[in-house]
Amino acid sequence: RLLAEAVMMALAHLLPGGSLAGPTSFDLLVVGGGSAGLTAAKFAARFGKSVALIERERLGGDCTWTGCVPSKTLLASAERAHALRTAAEFGVAQPATVSVDMAAVKARIGRTIGQIYDADDSPEALRALGIETVSGAATLVDARRVSVSSGGGGTATVYEATKGVVLATGARPRPLDIRGIASVPHLTYEGIFSL
Repeated sequence: RLLAEAVMMALAHLLPGGSLAGPTSFDLLVVGGGSAGLTAAKFAARFGKSVALIERERLGGDCTWTGCVPSKTLLASAERAHALRTAAEFGVAQPATVSVDMAAVKARIGRTIGQIYDADDSPEALRALGIETVSGAATLVDARRVSVSSGGGGTATVYEATKGVVLATGARPRPLDIRGIASVPHLTYEGIFSL
């Protein structure tokens, strides 16, 4: 919630004025399609601003794919199992054994991620809000222009912002500064839900 409020305050100056037409010119360019970038893009679009949302990897970011959504979905399953195992404490007859089908839990995590992505983060959902999505690696050219290359040695396209650029490039796990850690198998939040 604090992140959303900070984004709204930062974008408040965009509210007056109109949109500039053109395939590579927008009121606002947002670099990064994670939770902060999505919030910024949706907020500006809600006020009639033309918005291009640029993402290098996949829309939704850590929250959708490797953080909030999968972890909260896993916790919901764990809470149900715990409630069954401790039901007798509340005067509720419990089954003899409670087992957890991790394949079913993992499938539910995948379905939940898919539902949220389709409804909130997908290019189609964003297009319905008037947000143009651009796939590629962004390079800030200056305060109003961003160059986007889609990889494969193709030509980069330069996008222009008439009102501003929001940089919401997300996070990456930081390597642990522990001697020997690189020589042992370890997981970060990026890989834990793919087990």
